[in-house]
Amino acid sequence: MATRDDDHRPTAWVLNLDADLELAAHGSYTPTNSIRAAMRRAVPVLARALLDEGDILVDEHFAGDLEGMRARAYCPTPRAIALLRRAGATPEPHPSLAVLRQVNSRAFTAGLLQGLPGARFVTDLRDAMAALATSPSVGRDWRAKRPFGMSGRGQRTMTPGALADADHAFLQSAMSEGGVQLEPNVTVVDEYALHGVVSQGGAATYGAMVAQRCDARGRWLETLPIEQPTDEDRDVAARLAEQCTNVASALAKAGYFGPFGVDAYTYRDAEGGVSLQPLSEVNARYSMGFAIGFRDRGRQE
Repeated sequence: MATRDDDHRPTAWVLNLDADLELAAHGSYTPTNSIRAAMRRAVPVLARALLDEGDILVDEHFAGDLEGMRARAYCPTPRAIALLRRAGATPEPHPSLAVLRQVNSRAFTAGLLQGLPGARFVTDLRDAMAALATSPSVGRDWRAKRPFGMSGRGQRTMTPGALADADHAFLQSAMSEGGVQLEPNVTVVDEYALHGVVSQGGAATYGAMVAQRCDARGRWLETLPIEQPTDEDRDVAARLAEQCTNVASALAKAGYFGPFGVDAYTYRDAEGGVSLQPLSEVNARYSMGFAIGFRDRGRQE
């Protein structure tokens, strides 16, 4: 079960795992049938980890009356807040939509650190085409990422100098959302995450570093505690903690408060060794691994 707040009040939840797609929409948003199907598989897994006894899960089919109940969302997008209010619950204070869009965009992460050689966030289609005409310094292909995505969606591998029509369409669509993250398509060795919470006053609390597993598309599979850390784990944890502190400061400066997670991974470098990408993603919301990653709370600033 997830950590219970100090006042032990039951909470109404909306687990809108499609939040990134809503943030990308810049207008009215309705999930497609395929997105609904994907969430039907994932929401029960997250609910078992994140919700406590007495908490209530709210979705678009919920017909109960939760008048006066405290409420929160996986990510407090307009659609999630509307579902909670329709059920009569009272959403907790949350950041504005503009702030959510800013800090969940890959442009925000790119502005903090580009951890892979040659990686860049590009806002001009011609610049993107020029970059993709060259070979990355690690690996053979590029990985292009839209500003927003979920469960591996919004990503595409591209071969230098051999872009297909679908690649061009992907890039043009990404530009309409604000740009594209281009990075070498590296071979991932191990994945990690560190979770925390930023208060409305800007103070940050952190959990312990955890191990993550995702499939080849980047879809989350599981999050595991690191029970017996190796020297390598401790080195990664120290570097990830440094990045997490920087991320928390940047989030607070942008006006964000609430849960967040920072993802990192090791990869095969150009020499065949293992290097660290210490900041691959910033998730300014809850995440699939938050309950495990934040269960043992760490230091507070």
